[in-house]
Amino acid sequence: MKRFLFLSFTLIYCTLFQLSLYPQHQNKLKETDGFNSNQIELFQLSVADSTALSNLPVLKLPDQYINQVLPDNHDNSIQPYFRELFDQVGSECGQYSGIANNFNYEIDYRRRVPANIPENQYPTHFTYNFMNGGYGWRGVSYFHSFEIVRTNGHPNQADYGGTSAGGPSRWLSGYDKYYNGMSNKIDEVYQIQAGSPEGLLTLKHWLYDHLEGAEVGGIACFYSSNPWNTTTLPQGTPEGGKHVIINFPGTPGHSSTICGWNDSIRFDYNWDGQYTNDIDINDDGIVDMKDWEIGGLLFTDSFNGGINYADSGFCYMMYKTLADIVGEGGIWNHAVHVVKVKEDYTPLLTMKITLKHTSRDKIKVITGVSTDINDEIPAYVLGFPIFNFQGGEQYMQGGVSNIENKTIEFGLDITPLLGEIISGRPAKFFLQVYENDPQNIGSGEVVAFSVMDYSNGINEIPCPQNNVPIIENSVTTLSVTTSIDFNQLKIINTELPVAAINEPYSYQLETSFISIPMVLLCSMDKLIPGHISTMNK
Repeated sequence: MKRFLFLSFTLIYCTLFQLSLYPQHQNKLKETDGFNSNQIELFQLSVADSTALSNLPVLKLPDQYINQVLPDNHDNSIQPYFRELFDQVGSECGQYSGIANNFNYEIDYRRRVPANIPENQYPTHFTYNFMNGGYGWRGVSYFHSFEIVRTNGHPNQADYGGTSAGGPSRWLSGYDKYYNGMSNKIDEVYQIQAGSPEGLLTLKHWLYDHLEGAEVGGIACFYSSNPWNTTTLPQGTPEGGKHVIINFPGTPGHSSTICGWNDSIRFDYNWDGQYTNDIDINDDGIVDMKDWEIGGLLFTDSFNGGINYADSGFCYMMYKTLADIVGEGGIWNHAVHVVKVKEDYTPLLTMKITLKHTSRDKIKVITGVSTDINDEIPAYVLGFPIFNFQGGEQYMQGGVSNIENKTIEFGLDITPLLGEIISGRPAKFFLQVYENDPQNIGSGEVVAFSVMDYSNGINEIPCPQNNVPIIENSVTTLSVTTSIDFNQLKIINTELPVAAINEPYSYQLETSFISIPMVLLCSMDKLIPGHISTMNK
């Protein structure tokens, strides 16, 4: 059976999220792209992390939306996909807004399922506990949690046992629970630069219809200082008496969720008895969004009293706070963040792993593959932001008292490795455990691991080695050789027409049948004028 892919790209520089998949040579592991696994407080973001966050793809308003009329106010908290508010129990504000609100809403909306049952809810502490230092003493950026969900998925609350079940040190155990979660993935994360009228309009259209003409809009999350400084809207004005944030005065270290807007709320910043958007109220010689006294967003917060915060957990924030500089009343980087999810995803290839160790922050788990079955190390490795030198000096499931918690069973989605092999031909799949424990605090073993092939039913290929001691301060490598029969993409075209530099380029590719969604990325360094580009898998 043949299908057609439509190839369209512009020959300009672009920034893309990519899988953490790399060639490996001479047993030297390249660190995975993305964020530093040793998460620190948000207000102490490293230069690399700040750069990564600022360089997230920006959602732009499509041309056809520019003149579309929006209602004066809108509220997505009334949607069945918006989860009922609950109280934050620790420092998991990033996971409350990013996972329990944003991701939860978007994936339930795409699947058209209500967010009022545990099977359709997603807990805060699954991702939080991998990055919180092991004890919950510090907050975790929702960007790190998004990366976990993008690469390995997220279990629902029914499988996890509750939004914070087991406390801040628990790591989930049970392959089936990880496997179930692999179907719940983020596809892409975007920022909306909302500090200008154009950016605000983009945000409002996202809230209204997901920028795609849908009947239901989305929600967004953002970072700011703690919104403790509420005041109330003036009586006699729209929504008078309800709570509002007129500025975020401190350092950004808290996250909240935007669910709507109201163009009519107002606050007299300069006490001149007027409510205006066209007077220079801050005396900077410019009239812009920093001078707006009319209009605001509706957001929800989980920390300051939780459901008792402001108006039953909801509060307004003036549009002006989107434009103001951070530390001078504004949110972080004028940015709000939205996610697009995978509505229907099933992993084709996974690893089922059982590990035992007495100090989980001393080990890192890597998967890999080689098409040469004589290789002793993988030609390509796939890293993950979990099981990555994290979690404190505790047993694998958390704590240091229950000996059963030394052992954990989990799953990793290694479907991307299929892009490095040929269907039906033997390949060697690797599990590698790196240990970094100079003081020899911990010890452990690889109890068992299997490659799980779901390309045609369920086929478990176990490693013949069990209870293999983890080599101290080195790399423990185990492998399984097998053939995976899957529908592999085959491009029938042997050449492409020559493209013009800096011009949009479109061409329809003829392909063989493939049963999974595919995205073709053009290798930008191979775009040579007059030559045909090599396509990445």
